[in-house]
Amino acid sequence: MTTQTSEIANLLINCETNGPAPEYVKSDPDNPKPPVPIDSHGDEVFVVSDLHLADGQGEDGRYDGSENFFCDSSFRRFLSHAHGNLKSTNAILIINGDFIDFLRITYTPSEDSQFIEWQQILERIGIPKPISELTSAISKKEATYGLKTHDYKSVLRLHIAVNGHAGFFEALAGWLGNGHRLIIVKGNHDLEWYWPPVRSYLRLALGERLAAQLGTADIKDVLENIVLPNVRFIDGSLVIDEDIYIEHGHQYDKYAHVLGPSTLNNEDQELNIPFGSFFNRYVLNDIELNYPFLDNVRPTTNILPLLIRERLPLALKVLFKHVPFVFRIIPKGYYRYMFSQVFWLFLLVILPVLFIIWLILGMFGHGLDLLTTPSQPQSFLQKTVFTVLTSIASLVVSYALARLVGRLNLVEPSDLTKYAREKLAEKSSYRLATFGHTHNPDQFKENGRWFYNTGTWIPIVEMSGAQIREDRTYSFLHLAPSGSGKLAGILKRWEDGAGRAEPAIVVKRAGE
Repeated sequence: MTTQTSEIANLLINCETNGPAPEYVKSDPDNPKPPVPIDSHGDEVFVVSDLHLADGQGEDGRYDGSENFFCDSSFRRFLSHAHGNLKSTNAILIINGDFIDFLRITYTPSEDSQFIEWQQILERIGIPKPISELTSAISKKEATYGLKTHDYKSVLRLHIAVNGHAGFFEALAGWLGNGHRLIIVKGNHDLEWYWPPVRSYLRLALGERLAAQLGTADIKDVLENIVLPNVRFIDGSLVIDEDIYIEHGHQYDKYAHVLGPSTLNNEDQELNIPFGSFFNRYVLNDIELNYPFLDNVRPTTNILPLLIRERLPLALKVLFKHVPFVFRIIPKGYYRYMFSQVFWLFLLVILPVLFIIWLILGMFGHGLDLLTTPSQPQSFLQKTVFTVLTSIASLVVSYALARLVGRLNLVEPSDLTKYAREKLAEKSSYRLATFGHTHNPDQFKENGRWFYNTGTWIPIVEMSGAQIREDRTYSFLHLAPSGSGKLAGILKRWEDGAGRAEPAIVVKRAGE
C-alpha cells in the first residue's frame, strides 16, 4: 500500500468513526430515530428517487436484463441544467432512496484477476483481506444469484455499478466540484448504505473522478476539502429547515419493511433484508435475464398473467421452482408477518371453490371418482358439469395464484398519500413532505400543506396500453426560495429532448 493510499484509507475510516454523523449508528427500523436536521442555508434543493442503478453497461455496450437505469447522459444534462439555472448561490441534490439497486447487481468474480482487483478495491478503503479469504467467501448460491450483503461484498457490487454508469458518477463528481451538496437517503434496494465501507467507497470514487476533472493528482486534498464536507448519508429521514420532511417511504410497504434490527444475528456479518428483497434476488433477477423490464410492469398484479400468456414454461418455473426455493431461505420471522393475507385469500377463495366442486360431483354419485377415474362411463350431463366446473375452478385458481404471486413480488403500494397525511398530521410544523418508493409521481395540497412523490427515472411498462410510460419518469421535486424566503416545491419532469424542465403532469384519480 502506497503512502497516499494509506492516508486516504485512514481519512475515509476516520470520517465514519469520528465525523458528525450520529445517524450512522445501528438502527432499528421498528423504532426509527428522529429525522436528521438539515439547514438549506437558502440553497435550492433538487429531490430525485428510485434511480435503481445496477451493473450498467458492459464492455460490449450491452446491459443485463436486470438493469433498469439507462439515462446516465440524460441525468448528466439534468444536473448541468440545474446548475446553470440556479437562483441561489449553491444547491443540494437529494437522492431519496433506491439510488443503487444492490439487489439487481449479480456480478460474481470468478477469475484470478477479478479477485486481485477486489482485494485492491478493499485495500484502498482500509480493508485488508487476503485473496484466499475472498475466493473462499463465495458460496455456490452466490455464484448463481450474486453476492450477499456483507460489507466487503457490497463494496464490490457498488464498484461494479460505478464502473457501469461512468457518466452518471462523473456528473455527480462535477456537481460537487461546482460547490453543491449531495445527500443520499437509504431505501429498501440500497440498504447496503448501512455499511461504513460502502459509503467510504462512494466518497473515494467521487473524489477520484473530481480530481481527474480538476486536473490534480492530490485525491486526498479533494476528498478532505470538497467531497467529505459535502456528501452525507441519511439512514432514515431528514427535515430541511425544520419544516420539509423527506424519507423514502418503504417502511410503509409491508413487503419492503425490515423486521427487527438492521443486521442478522451472525456476528453482524449480513444485513437483514425485507421479504420482498428475497423475491427480487432469487426470482425476478433470473426472470429478467430472459424477460427484461418484467418488474417494471404496472400494475404489478399483471406480472404472472403476462408470464402465463407469453412465457408459460417460465411461469411454471416461477411457481414450482423459484417460489418454493425462496420460501425455504426466507427468515422464519417474516412468515407470520407476511402470510396472514395469503391465508385468508386461500380460505375465502380456493377452499370454497374446491368444496363446491366436491359437493356437485357427489350429487352424481361418483364424488371424487370423476377426478381420479375419468375413464369410467359418464353421462352427457356429468361430462358437461365436470367440464364447466373445472374450467371455472381453473380460472379462479389462476386468478388466486396471480394475486398471490403478485403480492409476494416486490409490490409497492400505488401511492403513499395515506401515510403522508398521517405524517403531516403528526407534525403540525411540517409544511411539506416528500416520499419516493412507489415510482408514481404525485402531489396534493391539503390545508395549505403539500405532499409530493418524486416518482422514478426508470422505464414504466403500462400493461393497459402495452407501452413505455415516459410521462411517469424523469420526475423530480424542485425546492426554491419563495417570496416569504422559505423553500416552496414544484414537481417537475426533465424533458431531455428539449433540454429543459417542465411542470410534471399529474392526474387526479377518483376519490382523491
